[in-house]
This record gives sequence, structure tokens and C-alpha cells, in this order.
Amino acid sequence: MPKDNLHYFEISKDNPEPHLDESYFVIDNHPKLKEHIKAIKEIKEILITIKKLQENKEDIVVIEKYFKKLFEVFNSTYANCSELGCFVNACDTTRDLIQKDFNSFKEITKLYIKSRKINDKVPESWVQAILDSNSSRKKGELGERKLVKILTEKGFIEVKSWEELHRKKKCVARFSREVFSNSSLKDNFGIKIKAKKQGKMLDLIIKDGKKIFLLEAKHLNVGGGEQDKQVSELIEILNLKEGRNDFCYISFLDGTYSNRLLGEIQKRSKKMLKQRKEIEKFLKNNKRNFWVNTAGFVEFVNDIKK
Repeated sequence: MPKDNLHYFEISKDNPEPHLDESYFVIDNHPKLKEHIKAIKEIKEILITIKKLQENKEDIVVIEKYFKKLFEVFNSTYANCSELGCFVNACDTTRDLIQKDFNSFKEITKLYIKSRKINDKVPESWVQAILDSNSSRKKGELGERKLVKILTEKGFIEVKSWEELHRKKKCVARFSREVFSNSSLKDNFGIKIKAKKQGKMLDLIIKDGKKIFLLEAKHLNVGGGEQDKQVSELIEILNLKEGRNDFCYISFLDGTYSNRLLGEIQKRSKKMLKQRKEIEKFLKNNKRNFWVNTAGFVEFVNDIKK
């Protein structure tokens, strides 16, 4: 049985997050590293061919054929770590946009050939380095994994179907469009998440007997506009209410930004002060909802597992 929500908030305040959390480390080589290397090598080979054809003033129809081939490879699954792909960012656009615009892609490729040295070398180390630089995109998935691990170590079962979730007394499920979607939540429990961002799925469904806890998790290490937006989403969840007393919401925030938000805040940090006041206000107004960091969540799970 969980204690008062302010109890877990105080636990979270008193137990800050570590600067390094191994749950978010992505240190193994990418499992598809060889596929990335193969795609990048093909891009380089086509670029070298185009450059030679241009230098030899070959027929424009022939050159166009190679531009189209390059565009095809550039749009392939494992081509997102090429030097050409990085160069796109230097041209005030993004790879996602260029993938839809062949003419712009061709112009950028011409600039790349003119402005950069091109060789056929594809060192494994720098391909992995680019993949490492993109690892922050996995933080949401890693956060879910961290919390599921805490729950399963305390005796909760991770379930993959609604049938399992209804049958198990203590279990956890990850939101997904295929199974545990917002619409299926309404069908199975008769509730609708009334967040401002319509259609947004939370992260976890935690079942403890007849009680259901819907959890949203964020991992933030720095402040800023995008981070403020994510904190605002967590605060909004604290203010959600369902007509049923057996449904509660949990806002989970870890990372070093959590320490700043829950620690002593200087007066000049007006945005953070406002966020903190809103959290405390909503916790007092909605006793069924919770705001926790890792320590607060562990304490919460220890209490509901009993």
C-alpha cells in the first residue's frame, strides 16, 4: 500500500540522482555496425564515381543515373551515418528533409564534392562514433527498461497482452501502439488520458491488485526550451484525474536536471521555481498522483509490493 505522495517526493528530494547512471549507458558496438559501414562505403564509391564523371565531362544523363543511385542508397536504412549525411547539417537543412527532395539532395551533393575531400576509407571507429553521438535518442527506451527492471526485481511480472495484465495481480506493461495503446486503455478500463497533447502515450502501466498506476518517465541532464517542455508534460500529468479512485498517475524524472529541480533553487531561476511550485501544488491537490526520482520510485515499489 503506497504512503502519502509527499512522502515519496521527500524521499526523492533527499536522494539525488548520480551524475552517471549506468542504466543509460550505450557502450557496446552498434549491433548493425557492419551494415552501416557497408552503406557508407557504397555512398563513398558512388560519390567518387560521380566526381570522376564530372571531371571527365561525361554525358549528363550518365551522371544523373549515378545521382539517382546515390539518392536511393542515401535513403536506405543504414546510411544515416555517412559524411555526406553530416554535411547536410552544414547546409541549413536536415537529412529527413533532403531524403524527400531529390533536387535539393543533388545540389548539396555537388557542393559536398566541391567542398570536401573524398576517399574510399570507412574506419569502423568513426562510424561507431557517429552512432554513439546519436545514442541520446534511445534514452526513453532505456528509461523504461530501467523502471521495468526495478519492478521485476521486486516481483512484478512484465506482461505483453491484455489477457495477461488482467490475470496477473502484480505486473507491468509498456505502452505500445500495437497492444497497450490509449484507445485500448479506454476499452479495457473505461478511462481516457486527458492530456493536452492528444494521442500521446505514457510509458508504463503498473498493476498492483485492483490499483493501476500510469507512469510517464523522462531522463534529463540539462535545462533549456525542449527540456522545459518535457518537464511541463510531467507536471501536467500530476494534474490528471480519473473518475475512478483505483487509477493514479506517476511522473518520473531522473538525470541531473532532477537534482536541480528538487534541490535548492536560486531566486534568479524563475522558470525552475515555477515548476517546483506547480509540482508541490498538484501533489497536494491530487493525493493519488506521484512525482518521483529513482530513489522515490524504489521506495514506492517497495511499499506496493507488500
